[in-house]
Amino acid sequence: MLGIILFLWVLPMVGRCIPPDGDPAFCPRPSATRTPSRAPVANQVDPPGAFQSRATAQVPSLVPYTYAFVKAPASTYRSPEDALSGGAPRRVFPAGYVWVSVHGRTEVGGKVFYRINPDEYIEASYLTFGAPSTFHGVAFATPPTRPFGWIVQNTRPSEEPGKAPHPQAPVLERYTMVTVEEIRHVGDQKWYRVGPDQWVKEQAVGLVFPAQRPAGIPPGVKWIEVNLYEQTLAAYEGDRLVYATLISSGRSRTPTVTGLFRIQVKVRTTLMDGDIFGYYYLEDVPWTMFFYQGYALHGTYWHDRFGFPQSRGCVNLAPIDARWLFEWAEPYGDNPLVRATPDNPGTWVWVHR
Repeated sequence: MLGIILFLWVLPMVGRCIPPDGDPAFCPRPSATRTPSRAPVANQVDPPGAFQSRATAQVPSLVPYTYAFVKAPASTYRSPEDALSGGAPRRVFPAGYVWVSVHGRTEVGGKVFYRINPDEYIEASYLTFGAPSTFHGVAFATPPTRPFGWIVQNTRPSEEPGKAPHPQAPVLERYTMVTVEEIRHVGDQKWYRVGPDQWVKEQAVGLVFPAQRPAGIPPGVKWIEVNLYEQTLAAYEGDRLVYATLISSGRSRTPTVTGLFRIQVKVRTTLMDGDIFGYYYLEDVPWTMFFYQGYALHGTYWHDRFGFPQSRGCVNLAPIDARWLFEWAEPYGDNPLVRATPDNPGTWVWVHR
């Protein structure tokens, strides 16, 4: 409890944070003028055992801003004129993993510059624009009764468990949603039957097993299960599963913390930066929910590797999933930054392997 109290105490400080052992180090810097609009993600109704991938949800945009990767080292300037006249840089991004949000384009002296912050410009040649993942999970009106999940790497299914697939077998593409009809073990290998004469190895799929509410979570409340082995997340209302998706958790050198927690702070967008196994700087990370020190559930615009560990400790979510979860989870509030209180507590988060 002391660690959580200290975390909430230092949260409003402005300046560079001291990186905790999670990913990433953070200094929430919300701005009323840069607050993305709220919009729900359309629900999908799926009867038990009949799971199909949804069409792309009709939302205004996948992410709040346009984002670009910075080919660092790179200098920024207070104006394009300063850059062209040899003025002093406002700052220099060191080599590392650097992403910025882009808010305007201008052409001066035959060169294109982008505005990335108030009074901060960078030459276009240093930017590579990203395309956020369109993947997303599924909401349920009727809870499923069998394990289900998503193919995480293109896979040719086998006609029988333990046998090589036919070279002409149709490929189950990555992010295809499947239901597990049967489970078999062949030696040390687990196989799942996901269709008639379609068997896949467990490594090819990230699964959700409808779970029982763990001890410590009272009945009837919202809670989130993060399964690090399967790389999946499931959201529950009481004992009813209402949403599920793939995630990317921490890599082996920066694992995600396990245990039972509660969301302490929700930030609509925030800066995340630090120097944990290499410098990283991520502007305006959307729909961020801190549940323990620097560990958070948050939207991810810089990769499309859901179903595999990818982060420095946080739980990465595809943008549509993060937005859905942010609007669904407690504490509630319309401000850019919302803290949990005794009268407005945060949703439970159970992280396990």
